[in-house]
Amino acid sequence: MSKQFISTVSASQAHKSDILGLEITPRHTISVSSDGYAKFWDNKKDEVHNPKEFVQSVLIDKSGVHHLAVYENKIPSSTIKVTIIAFACFSGSIKFKQYVNGDLTTLEDCNFELTKSWVPGFYIDPESKQDYFIVNKMNGVTEVYTLAVTAEGDKVGSVFTKYGDLRSGASPTASTSTTSSTFPISLAVNQTDNKKCAVGYINGDVLLYDFQNLKVVYTFRSTDLVISRNPKLNSSSSAPRVLKFSPGGTLLAVARDNQAAGSITLYDVQYGENVGALATSSHSAKSAVGGFAHQGWILGLDFDEEGKSLVSCGFDKCVRVWNLETREREATINISVTDLDETTSDDEQDESVASGVKFIGKGVRGGAGGDTNVGICVISFDRGIRWYREAGGI
Repeated sequence: MSKQFISTVSASQAHKSDILGLEITPRHTISVSSDGYAKFWDNKKDEVHNPKEFVQSVLIDKSGVHHLAVYENKIPSSTIKVTIIAFACFSGSIKFKQYVNGDLTTLEDCNFELTKSWVPGFYIDPESKQDYFIVNKMNGVTEVYTLAVTAEGDKVGSVFTKYGDLRSGASPTASTSTTSSTFPISLAVNQTDNKKCAVGYINGDVLLYDFQNLKVVYTFRSTDLVISRNPKLNSSSSAPRVLKFSPGGTLLAVARDNQAAGSITLYDVQYGENVGALATSSHSAKSAVGGFAHQGWILGLDFDEEGKSLVSCGFDKCVRVWNLETREREATINISVTDLDETTSDDEQDESVASGVKFIGKGVRGGAGGDTNVGICVISFDRGIRWYREAGGI
């Protein structure tokens, strides 16, 4: 059965340049851009409001920000909830900021910074034993840090301690191994108790690691054409741009380039098996050649809270919602500058490539239907941010 999503509010020219990263917390929608700013959009306003009247901007780095990761957790034996955000900058640095109890007036720098890095990720232990921070480095290594957050009165401290490295050539069981210098372009962290993360490499491989034991568990190889056999280039037509674990940790969704199109492959995390792919129907007038998931590269993936649906978006300017039980497309949202609150006359900004997407859980956004319906937030290269909610149920 198909679903429908209704546009609620949008913000045109939300940033001064391409919007590249998106995260949702209960209090804020957080976006980052190549303009170097992070913007915190208020999730708790009525459905009918101007988002740009309820947003706070923070300059992170003049080089621009391309990824972010959010840690939000209640400190044990305390009433304090701390939010730590890792911002990946084009300068290669990872900059960390933190605040408490959703209050941005408490925002401050963490006493920690990394260089020569690319994609960050946090692991929040469901048993509150040991949290971690994981980051892809430009030298091909993925570094693992333990994270300890403490509170003394109203003062919060966060300590990152180097734990070890994940290397793509470290598998003791693989018949062949990827080159350790292969660039790791994507990262996903499984938020269950099995301590797994996935790293996607530019040559098309995705490695599943046990980051507690610092070992490779499985290697998911692409079957697509490798463009270059030059080991120094080690490039592929099937770069895994986005990875995402399901909430229960049983599935890993991998969005790979497939020539000019985009494919989504699902892997079983426990057994390391390819369990299927998501594709538009071949008889659809809007399907990609070969039945791929998108007609352009995929830039965003997210599971809903129950793990029953997956949302994807990309260069073809559309957002698709997939039913993971039937493996069928349930909804498609086509985005354009004309659906923003204000259109722009700048032709250079007329490219509504969907650069990121997130599901919004029930009760996160204010307004009609916010408590009963899931939502979707989409960012795009036209500098716009769009919020939607599922129709019905009000």
